Amino acid sequence: MKKFFFFLVFAGLGVTALAQESADEPKKVRSKFFNINYVYEKIKPTDSSFGLGDISDEVGGIANDKVEGLKNNWGISLTRGRSYMLHKKPIARLISIGLDASFFDVTYSNYTFDAAKFGGSLVAGDESGDLSETPEIPEDVSEEGGENFDFHKMEYSFQIGPSITITPGRDLTIAAYARFAPTFAAYYAESSFGGNYASMFVTGASIAYRKVGFGIEARMGSCKYKCFSGDLDLSGTKIKSSGFRAYLQFRW
Repeated sequence: MKKFFFFLVFAGLGVTALAQESADEPKKVRSKFFNINYVYEKIKPTDSSFGLGDISDEVGGIANDKVEGLKNNWGISLTRGRSYMLHKKPIARLISIGLDASFFDVTYSNYTFDAAKFGGSLVAGDESGDLSETPEIPEDVSEEGGENFDFHKMEYSFQIGPSITITPGRDLTIAAYARFAPTFAAYYAESSFGGNYASMFVTGASIAYRKVGFGIEARMGSCKYKCFSGDLDLSGTKIKSSGFRAYLQFRW
């Protein structure tokens, strides 16, 4: 019991000395950040009957209300930004409230496109690019009934939103944020290219020791693509996107 009492006394003296020492020096909040993200994402049409033709039962054997959507094989993104603090000194030398802004956020995701999981057969169409009327079953189909091919999804975003940064001590930085991310989203597959504006939302948290840390964030939104070239036209409905990004972070 005495040992425990003396331990508490010495610990209290140590914390007091540390607080006094740090109180004499201005506290630096590392407001700039650069994230290297691993991306997990799923896309799904909001209209589950999108792309279904007369042969939908033959090619997919799926009902309109059971569209699975597509999960990416892998993805990566890079984000750079900073927090603009709304006050000069942290509240109680601990909490800083700010506005996050990122003018560089690029994302790439790789998918294997399975037409059956995406709502029907989207592998052929007429000259106008209307893929809802598929004349015949393609030769190369998966066991589930959809043709498989590589589908590439790219995005460039800005981000802006409020954040809270907590700095216990001089080396530890904990941050939480919610941001709106106006985005240009594009896809490329089978010599087809399309894109459009997308409204995305990001919320997450990170922890860093000195200049290096890690974090995780949820990301969601939707886009109604326009087909610029090729036969793969996804303009029939909005495409929902949801998932998360886990990242290695550098702060300064």
